Amino acid sequence: MNDLIKKDSGFLVGVQGIQWAIFMLTNIIAVPVVVGAAFHMSAADISTFMQRMLFVSGAATLIQVFFGHRLPVVEGAAGMWWAIFILLGEMSAPANRGPLLEQLEMGLTIAGVFLAVLSFLPIIEKVRNLFTPIVTGVYLILLVSQMSGSFFKSMLGITETGHLSGKIACICLVEILIILMFSLKARGVLKSMGPLFGIAVGWGLFYWFGLGHAKTYVPAGWFAIPKIFAWGPPTFDIGIVLTSVITSIVLISNVIASILVVGIALEKEIQSKQYQKGIFGNGAGLIVSGIFSVVGVVPLSVSAGFISTTGIKTKRPLMIGAILILAAGFFPYAGEFFSKLPLEVAYASLFIPFSQMMGFGIRDLMGQEPSGRNLLVIGLSLMVGIGMMFMPPAAFESVAPWLRNIVANGLLDGLILCLLLEHVIFRENKSSVYPTA
Repeated sequence: MNDLIKKDSGFLVGVQGIQWAIFMLTNIIAVPVVVGAAFHMSAADISTFMQRMLFVSGAATLIQVFFGHRLPVVEGAAGMWWAIFILLGEMSAPANRGPLLEQLEMGLTIAGVFLAVLSFLPIIEKVRNLFTPIVTGVYLILLVSQMSGSFFKSMLGITETGHLSGKIACICLVEILIILMFSLKARGVLKSMGPLFGIAVGWGLFYWFGLGHAKTYVPAGWFAIPKIFAWGPPTFDIGIVLTSVITSIVLISNVIASILVVGIALEKEIQSKQYQKGIFGNGAGLIVSGIFSVVGVVPLSVSAGFISTTGIKTKRPLMIGAILILAAGFFPYAGEFFSKLPLEVAYASLFIPFSQMMGFGIRDLMGQEPSGRNLLVIGLSLMVGIGMMFMPPAAFESVAPWLRNIVANGLLDGLILCLLLEHVIFRENKSSVYPTA
């Protein structure tokens, strides 16, 4: 038995690989359910979406391990990316949701190419410096503000029943409390498993109370290769491309922060080239995301917490876990099973991470001097961005289609205004930005 559990034994490495796979699964399974609901996808579409999401997350992780930063960091759907998907899906007319998904395929692919090219250029630091703490703070607050309505409508049962549902609200509350309890009180590997336990309990309670709805989709077979451009041929739209590129630039800070904190967890000095390679790897991951029609991926900084609590510091276990997740993407029944996750349970599992995103935005703004100039930049940007979120979609019917996805997007409006106020209208000397997440 002692031979089986030796530090470098194949048995132990295999067990550690399964731990990584479960950890990755926690950060994947809610994405297709929530995004699919925003676009009113069928049970079959959500199931195949789940299958592709598993495949891409595993593939993007392996790309980073072999060609990117070469660190044990999980790649998963970025909160900002799926928030962009959800808010665009909910603000679009039903007839426009299909074309919008095709435009997002193109947006992700172009954003990935942009990042990959940018990683080789000496101007990357200048581009990153455009996103000062004020800009990133405003962006994160606007992003979560626009998402908050969807969260509460779902978790209170309004989306499902049309009115407040006490049972659904209580189940979601229990799930959130479980995730919080694990996050704050648990030790070791259990600390990172809060979302998985919360989802399991919430999912079980949903069916215990007869609230779950059986999916009618039955896969055609046990094995299927993930489909390329499953949403249709990519379509160019200037508004979607601009949104995608800006989001990818904002997430450069996330890439850098993830590499930095994992380096600390590994007690390893990170070389400057690793940051550039990490950005290149993220660009490659976005290209794969666009090709396989899923939400954009990013290195997850929570990997550092997983490493610290488990003590798994070598790359081999992560590679095994990533291969297991990638392989699961070839089995339609795996996607079909996880796609049965109730929407309300999925939203509840994301409530804490999105709350943290709001906290990151507030932290960025609180770190700034409360001067008249800074308060004006922040106030004007938030006022315009949030105000545009309340405009009815019909108000923009007279706007040219190529411009509509910019003007009608409160998040993009507030961000563009903030960039103009910060760097053009009220420009002043700024120190380098710091990572926000």
